[in-house]
Order: sequence, then C-alpha cells, then structure tokens
Amino acid sequence: MISEQILVIEDEPVVALDLQQSLLELGHTVTGIGASFEEAMQLVAHTQPSMVFMDIHIDGDRDGIETCREIYQRWKLPVIFLTAYADDETVERAAGTRPFGYVMKPFENKELQAVIQVARSRHDAEVSLSRSEQRLAVALEAAEMGSWEWDAGPDQVQGDARFHQLLGLSLRPVQAGLQELIRRVHPDDQIQVQDLFRQSGYFHHQFRVQRRHHEFGWLEIYGKLQRNALGQELVIGALRDITLRKTMEENLRQASVVFSTAAEGMLILSATGHILNANPAFSSMTGFSLGDVIGRQPQDFLMVRREADPTYAQIAASPEGYWTCETCCRRKDGSLMATLQHVCAVRSDAGTAEQFVLSISDISFIREAERQLEHLAFHDPLTGLGNRYLLDQRLMQELSLANGQQACLAILFIDLDGFKAINDSMGHHVGDKLIQEVARRIQSQIRRHDEAIRLGGDEFVVILPNLTGQQDGRLVAEKMLRQIAEPMQIDEHALRVSASIGIASYPRDGLDLNTLLSAADSAMYAAKHQGKGRACEYAVEMTDYVRTRLQTEQSLYHALERQELQLYYQPVMHLNTGGLAGFEALLRWQHPVSGLLSPDQFIPVAEESGLIEPIGTWVLEQALQQIQIWQQMTQRPLFMAVNVSPRQFVHADFGAIVQQALQRYQLSGESLEIEITESILQDFQRSKRIVETLRTLGCTVAIDDFGTGYSSVSLLRHLPVSRIKIDRSFVSALPGRAQDTGLVSAMLGMAHSLGLEVTAEGIETAEQAAILAGMANMAAQGYYFERPQPAEFFTVGWLSRHSAA
Repeated sequence: MISEQILVIEDEPVVALDLQQSLLELGHTVTGIGASFEEAMQLVAHTQPSMVFMDIHIDGDRDGIETCREIYQRWKLPVIFLTAYADDETVERAAGTRPFGYVMKPFENKELQAVIQVARSRHDAEVSLSRSEQRLAVALEAAEMGSWEWDAGPDQVQGDARFHQLLGLSLRPVQAGLQELIRRVHPDDQIQVQDLFRQSGYFHHQFRVQRRHHEFGWLEIYGKLQRNALGQELVIGALRDITLRKTMEENLRQASVVFSTAAEGMLILSATGHILNANPAFSSMTGFSLGDVIGRQPQDFLMVRREADPTYAQIAASPEGYWTCETCCRRKDGSLMATLQHVCAVRSDAGTAEQFVLSISDISFIREAERQLEHLAFHDPLTGLGNRYLLDQRLMQELSLANGQQACLAILFIDLDGFKAINDSMGHHVGDKLIQEVARRIQSQIRRHDEAIRLGGDEFVVILPNLTGQQDGRLVAEKMLRQIAEPMQIDEHALRVSASIGIASYPRDGLDLNTLLSAADSAMYAAKHQGKGRACEYAVEMTDYVRTRLQTEQSLYHALERQELQLYYQPVMHLNTGGLAGFEALLRWQHPVSGLLSPDQFIPVAEESGLIEPIGTWVLEQALQQIQIWQQMTQRPLFMAVNVSPRQFVHADFGAIVQQALQRYQLSGESLEIEITESILQDFQRSKRIVETLRTLGCTVAIDDFGTGYSSVSLLRHLPVSRIKIDRSFVSALPGRAQDTGLVSAMLGMAHSLGLEVTAEGIETAEQAAILAGMANMAAQGYYFERPQPAEFFTVGWLSRHSAA
C-alpha cells in the first residue's frame, strides 16, 4: 500500500482531528490542516501533499468546490470531498470539478482507505493519460503532423488546425465529408486514396493534393480502420507534408544520376580526405576500380601535388569552401594526364566540413589542341616545317646568339625550278605531294638544331646557325641541290625538279633579319637567272637584278590596260614547196622605259605572278582576229599557232574560251594550232582530256620545243596531238656531226611512225633548210624565211608572193 501525503481542509476541528487520526492509523501522513481557501492554497504550496481531503463547506467566501477547482488547475492534485449532507445544486457543482471521491461523515477507516486507493488509481491513470497526450502532442508537433479522424456513420472527417493547413483549407478546424476532401487529391492518386478507407487495419500512403494557384504538394497519410461501439467504421490517423522530402529525394535521385553518368571523374572523400566512393567516369578515366581506391587518399596515388596546393583543411576553412586548379594526374598504368581539379567541402549546419567532393576533368585533349594550334601557328600544315612566323622568331633568336658568340650563320633561300608548270598541268594534289617530298629531302640534309621553313608555294628558307666558316652554307646548299634533283615518284608520275638556292651569311651580308632575307632572296633570283638548278652566294650587284625584276612585275600589271603588249608574227612555211602554211604569234612588250622586250624577259615573271592567264587570253583573241584578216586577204586556209602556258592550258574553261573565240571571228578549228610544252604531258590523263576537247573543235595541238623536256614516246602514242616542233637547238647544230643529223632524223622517223606532222624551228641557213628538206616533208620557220614582224609588215603583196605552193 502506498503511503500518501494528505492535506486536510476542514473547518470543524473535531472532524479534522478525527480524520487525521484515522489517516495516521492507515499509514498515511497528514501534511497539514486548514479551514479556508487561503489556508488551503498556502499549505499546498508549502507542504506539497500528494492528495487533499476537502470539506465542501469551509470558512470564507469561497467554498470547498471552488477551492478544489483551483487546486486541480494549479497542481493537478486528487481531491476527495468530505460532506455530511448536500443539496442537489451543491452535488452538481461538486461533480463539475471532477473530484476523485466522496467521504460521508461520519466515516469508517475501511471506507476511508477504499476511497484513497480509488482516488490514487484514478489520479495515476489520468496523469499517465495526460503524459501520453502530451508526448503525442509533442510528437505530432515535432513531426509537423496533423491528426484527423473519419466517422463513417455521419461521413464526417474532423481534423486539427495543422490538418486543415496541410490540406490548404480554411482556418477553422476541418469538418467535411470524405469525398469532399478526396476531390482535392491529384486525379492520378484519387483511386488509391479512396481504397485506403476500405481496407482493414493500419495503412500508410503518399499522395499529391492540390493547393493554391493550382500547385500540388505531397502528403503522407497514416491511419487505422476500426469500429466503434455501434459497429460503425471509424478511422483515426495523422497527416504530414512531405513535399520537401520528395523534392530532396528527387534531388538525390538527380544527384545520383549525375554522379553515376557524369563525364567528370568524381570522388567522395571523408573529412580526413579518405575516399568513400568513386563514380564510373573516374574508373574509366584513370583505370582505378572502386576497390582500388576506397580508403586511400588521392594525393598518395593519383595527384601530382605541388607545395603551393592547399590542404583539405585549408579548403574547408576558406570562406568559399572550394578550390579549383589545373593539375596533373597519374593513371593506373602510370601515364599522366592534364586535368582540371575542383575540390568542394560539404559542410554541416554548424559549418563543419563533414565530407569533400573532388571532381577531375580530363583536359588532355584541350592541351593537345592548344599544342596543335600553337604548332599550326608556327608551322606549315602541308609539310610540317616552320612558317614565316617561326622564321622571324627563330632567326631573331639565332642572330642574337650569333652576335653574342661572334659566330657565323647562313640563310638558304630555296625556290623550285619548273614547279608551277607541274602544279598547273598535273593539279594541286600532285603539286602538294611534290612539295612534301622536297620538304622531306631538305629536312634530311640539315642538322637537328637547324631550322627549315616553308614560306609558301615552292619557296623554302633554311637557317644554319653555329657554322665554322662562311663556306659551310654553300656545302649544305650543294647537298640539297643534289638531293632535290633526284627522281621522285608521285602517284603514277616519275618527276624531276631542280631548285635554285640563294645564300646569305651573317655578318658578311647583313646584320638584321630583313637584310639577310633580302640578300638570300636576291641570290636565289641570281641563281635562276644564271640557269637554275644551282646555288649562288649573295653579292651586292644582285640587289639590282631583284629590284629590276620587281619593277618588271609591277609594270606588267598595267601593260594590258596601257596597250603596251604587241604581237609579232613569224611565217610557217612548207619546206619543200616554199609556200606559206600559217603564222606563229609571238608576244612582245613595248616597255615605256626599256623598249621592246622579248618573251623570255617577262613571261617567267607573268607566270610567277599569275598574270599569264589574262595575257594568254588577250594573245588568243588578237591572233585569231589577225588570221581572220589574212584568210580574207588570201582566200586561203592559213593557220595561226599560239603558245599556251601550262597554267592557261589546264584551266577548266580553256576549251570553252577557245570555242567562243573561234565563233567570235567565224573561224573553223583548223585555223588554230595550240602549242604546248612537254611538261604538260606529265599529267597525261588530264592533258589527254583537254587535247581531245580541242581536237573535237578541229584545232591542231602541237608540242613545242620537242626534245628538251621529259616527254615519253609511249605517251605520245596515246595522246591525240597532231604535230611536234623540233626545238631550234637541234636545228642550229646542223649540219654539224653525224650524231646531230642522226638525232634529228630519229625524231622525224618517230613522228612519221606516230602519224605526226613536224615543224622545224630556228632554220637560219639555206644549208639547214636543204638538209631538213631531204629528210622529210615538213613545215619550217626561222630567220631564213622571215624574222618575226608586226602584222602590218605582211602586206597583200608579201602574202601573194609567198602563197604559191
């Protein structure tokens, strides 16, 4: 039995003392005796009893009922009323205070003990229930949950204020029917929520509910279906908002997908920098599996750390909490890769770094692209040699070193001979491969610390530093000439090309970059002027030659528009009959300062500068116009031979240009003979198509200067040309030695076997004419018949005298 600490409030002393004696006999303690409201309040506060016996009628303005109510409200103590009698109104008032028992006066100990035990049990039960309710309220508040219940009988849902708040309803506590609330559920979730109220036992579900502005939030509902005393369905449960949790879960799912599928390698590190997790990209990037790295620190096996790199603790202590840098990482196989590293601290609410996220991006391809861009900026993309930018940079560097060390340095300026003819006739794809092969040969003849540069086109420069003497530059140049001149196989073509090399030396020929390059360039042009395929060292007088050539090129730009170009014509005769067969148009330039210039003085400049095409078109037009005039004067089918440069010949529109010119002057194709050089034949297939086009127009195609080039007899057998023109060098040797006569005879025999007509050029004597006439029936031209003359020289009289067959 529990001993109670009992306070007695009784205004009759005898009753109070009697009650005190009885309680003591029952083993309880009386903490005090009072007779009024005020005494009761003071004694409860000071003696802290566990139970109060209260007389309904006590002294003062406030009776025992009011005193009981006050004591219970303040201290939640069980109060037992003492009464001898009471009217109905007093009993009703006393019941309103929910007393824990009644004791009738007089009382017995047994009755008194029973009342105390009942009061104690009831009070303990109420305290326990109150504490449970408090704990439940705290739990609901902490969980931010709203409580609710649904009574199926009246179909009424009731909930507390939080329940209404979660559903987004009015501020008053919710009292509505079940269907009314279900209509607020997202349409896709309504059926599942409806079914919850049909299943027995405990249930738990997540669903979406509509809120303001047509937005939906996520709710989590808990409940249990049971039946009340009448057998009606009753559901009691709780509700809470999980929108934030759903959002966080979605963010976590997204983060997980990002972590798993990101292209960057990612590591999750502990607060001490040890690896907790790694994504697949990290393994793919580095070769380390997850098992290889768990528990290890990146700096121990992955990062090539530097002393200036911050520690993880320093990163966590920084205001921003992250650090980014470019660093080098080591793969599992030991190879290195350039990476961009980003370390970010994951902080707790208190600001403490709990983890670190380390991401690495492979930027090797960026660095490689930068390296390639830098290489492209200073190197020629076709050959891989340096370009003009590298030339300036390297030459300035070597000049500075040479000046400080009093050393010799040479510059070789290399230009290929005849490259333009090959490039124009065979196409750029062959020309490019030839340039690449020449670059390789140049590179093979220099030392490791020398520098080969391609300026563009077919021009190269070689820097030769640290030479022992001025003569070393020439020795290297001679080796290059021999190497470049070796035959080369480009696709199906067997080609030969020579080079002209100009040599300038430091400090003899110049002390700065521009002076040395200009000197080497001048020496190169001197080498070409002396016959090509050779090397020349710079001399002061060479500058005058280069200056003259530059002036020629600039003047040539205006020669057409100023009508300074003229055509001279040389007759082509039937050698055996002496009759006129036609003319060859020969270009001259009436230079305003230098006077009349022959083609060899400006045609090479025109070809190199690209002016040869408009000049060639002008020549074709003027020549056809003139032959039309002479045909009308003689009423004979004379032809006009026109020389065509390789660049003009291989032009895509050349056939159309010829056709339009013939139509413009109402001439047949037989009136025109196109003369080409043997170099064009090296691109056989392309040349064949063009020749066939010209033959379709009725034009004759002749190979000029035959015997001086690299033409193949087998190619001539398949190429539809009509004529060969034996070069003047073979004719001028006649009568000469037997070998010279035999060589010309062999050419004529070959032409006869191939069904080709022949023109002999450069006949200057009657003896030469007689020898050739005895060999074969052919056409001829030369000073013996007539020098090249302007058109007006060939008058009607001249034409009449020479037209007889």
